[in-house]
Amino acid sequence: MSRERGERAVRVRDAVLVLVAAGAMVSGCSGPDDGPAPEPSVSASPPPTGIPELQAAFEELSGLDVPSDAADMEAEGEVSDDGRRYAYRLRFATTRGGAEVICTADNLTALRADGPPSAERRELYGPREDDDEIASVVECRGDHPTDPVMRGVLVVFTEDGTRNDDGTPDGGDEAVVYAYANQTPG
Repeated sequence: MSRERGERAVRVRDAVLVLVAAGAMVSGCSGPDDGPAPEPSVSASPPPTGIPELQAAFEELSGLDVPSDAADMEAEGEVSDDGRRYAYRLRFATTRGGAEVICTADNLTALRADGPPSAERRELYGPREDDDEIASVVECRGDHPTDPVMRGVLVVFTEDGTRNDDGTPDGGDEAVVYAYANQTPG
């Protein structure tokens, strides 16, 4: 009986060793045809859809503050094809002072030009005003100081928005702001 018990113990021990060795081979080894391990899927959630949520997402991504007197807000957001980067665009009406609020962020450079924007700026920002309606524009551009985000603002001052009804200069100058923020790879 002890001989039978000894043979059974050897068979159990051998079976355990075979199982342990097989497990180690399966978990620790890969063959030459396995290729690189797949990268984990990183995908961003879809951008918000409501105007207040889009505005908040734009401000968070860009580091720019939308002025408190912003009116007639329009906003859109999208996620890149690879699902890793966001882009936002805003359009709103404000005053000269409101435009200064959004253009005074860190790392933005402001360039003023009399008359309408160039064809390149029209393509980048998409202003709706006709050239003959535009008195001047101010463009503020610059990367985010700490994050990989490109930012741009085009402030459009129309001929009508720079004068009172009686033709005198309007110190509050109405402005239409077009702004974007795009995450960049990095």
